[in-house]
Amino acid sequence: MSEKSSLVSLHQEVDQGTLCRIKARLAHIMQLWSAGKPFFPRALLEDLNRQIDAGQDEVYITDLDDVRQKYSLTVPKWCADFANTYRINYSSIQHLGHLTPIYPELALRNDHTPVSIVYARSMPSPGQCTLEQVQARFTHTRTLWLGSSTRRDLERIVSTLPLSAPITKIVCFALGSLAPLDDSDSEGSISTSLSNSILDTSSTSTLNASPVRCTFTRHVTRAHAQHAAVETMLTALRSRGMLAPGAQCIAQDPAYDAVDCAFLSSIGIRVVDDPKGFLEVDATTLVLSVSPNVPVKQILADVQWPAAMVWNTVALVEKESEGWVKNVEENGEVQWSSPFTTDPDCARVRDMIKGYARATLDDGNDFFGDITVYMK
Repeated sequence: MSEKSSLVSLHQEVDQGTLCRIKARLAHIMQLWSAGKPFFPRALLEDLNRQIDAGQDEVYITDLDDVRQKYSLTVPKWCADFANTYRINYSSIQHLGHLTPIYPELALRNDHTPVSIVYARSMPSPGQCTLEQVQARFTHTRTLWLGSSTRRDLERIVSTLPLSAPITKIVCFALGSLAPLDDSDSEGSISTSLSNSILDTSSTSTLNASPVRCTFTRHVTRAHAQHAAVETMLTALRSRGMLAPGAQCIAQDPAYDAVDCAFLSSIGIRVVDDPKGFLEVDATTLVLSVSPNVPVKQILADVQWPAAMVWNTVALVEKESEGWVKNVEENGEVQWSSPFTTDPDCARVRDMIKGYARATLDDGNDFFGDITVYMK
């Protein structure tokens, strides 16, 4: 991000002394990053997981300066009017280390750190699909998936890329809820989901059997197809003798509700809460992650390099950021657009994938978007 482009607005809103402290803090963060300090160490997530499992009202998370910061798992009174639950927040190096025109002074807070606790509203959805409706929709979408060119290409890649050891588990991130009944019903689930594939409307879907005509239908169809892809990968790995006996399938997404969990269990996928999905990843895991709202690639670059990844294509060369874009609405309200994605690449991710064979998925049916398969 261009620091100069942001300073134009910051000079008007932040005093010089505060701006200097903000820039010093960001420089300190970038220095720690450049020195190789892990931002998402496995031990930190293991410790946080133990505290959550213990049922404590408060947890302690170590920040970048190795100071234990205290967070409440009970929604504080100051935000109880808009929040009813907590979420684990993961911040990328792009978010942590760059100047932002939106409340830049937040960089001075103790929770401006890779892992923290935030508060959100989890909206109940009385119109969610029943288990039977989800089963019917999945059966229909699975038929589309099995007949698609995308399925054939994924099966070809998983069957042929070099792989040194059998896969013992497939861990999925951000595949989205399977249960929304209609567009109005889906809003609450999508707002708290790791998956942001619904936001990618840059291309027109070309499903072989049934074209997707609206964003909502496309989102739900994608979610069902991505879950169906797990079966395809299991079959391909088993056929080449690279699926370990008793291999598990695990999924993590805060958008899942009770219906999702029941259905996924029925097809052999076990749902886990954050951060357990990250802790399930080991050296014999295949990770499936599609346009998550958290930096999955950066997290796993620190936590564990998997045996294989099926996720958004990693750019081999860092792209020059165009900076924040300021948009002024007709009513005068200012909106800023971030130059960073929610699951951005970084030097650590690029270093990680150097040891992997790779092949980009030909997703002619637009079930995934820009996805590459990595195996070693």
